[in-house]
Amino acid sequence: MEPLTQPLSPRWVDRPAGYRHFESAYFVGHGRETFDRCAEELLHWEVKIRSGFDICVQASEDDTGSLSAGTGSPRVRAGQVPTIFVRLGPFRLPEPARVIDVFESDSRRGFTYGTEPGHPITGEESFILIHSDDDRVFLVLRSVSRAGMGIWRVGEPFVRLAQIIYRRRYSRALRS
Repeated sequence: MEPLTQPLSPRWVDRPAGYRHFESAYFVGHGRETFDRCAEELLHWEVKIRSGFDICVQASEDDTGSLSAGTGSPRVRAGQVPTIFVRLGPFRLPEPARVIDVFESDSRRGFTYGTEPGHPITGEESFILIHSDDDRVFLVLRSVSRAGMGIWRVGEPFVRLAQIIYRRRYSRALRS
């Protein structure tokens, strides 16, 4: 099943009904070296970490060694079930998720995750790093979202504001 955000498609045409849609591209830099460096950072959760989140991934048999000392953040893997914690002053709010897809080609790398029960929103988010034919590197964000369940429906305006703030942070997270 293809992710709702269609991260492998150059143009996101079939947007699902019943969700708010977001897509934007942010210039990161130039060149293969920039693309390769940023791809490794992206695939080790750095876009989220540098934007104010903590990532907790439970090691499993498939993730043996991914959390060992000195390696930094674990590598993103399809099927991984991280808990993403947003930092709010002294508090950390958990946002359960599941990695739906990881993709790595010569000119496009990234991942898509979907929210799990307990997350403030219901939806999906893709982080797509693109190395264009003219040697420019862009981070493309695509997301679909709607209010989460329970108490999160009441706080939807605040959640929407938080999305705007964090997208701005994502846009700067991989720049040198």
